[in-house]
Amino acid sequence: MPAMARRVQETGRTGWYYRVLEDGDVTVGDRLVLVERPLPDWSLSRILQVLYRDTDNKSALSALADMELLADSWRSLARKRLERGGVEDWAQRLNTPDKSPT
Repeated sequence: MPAMARRVQETGRTGWYYRVLEDGDVTVGDRLVLVERPLPDWSLSRILQVLYRDTDNKSALSALADMELLADSWRSLARKRLERGGVEDWAQRLNTPDKSPT
């Protein structure tokens, strides 16, 4: 869906994110169980709030950059924003061309 990145950013609604810590197979009917929540104060909603709405919150960006459990790409993004003192150009990510057949 070409507008998906924009919709996620504008609404803050994402669905579910899972991080694979160990390779394996998941099949229909398998249960996924939350084993631990090591950073209960940092929900996905809060992370997206910092990345896409409260983008100049330096203390929150610093916390994200130092968060070892967070995906490297998001940590790197937070570090780059702190170094630049601003947000990167979102145009390419938000304006994805529609590649569906017409």
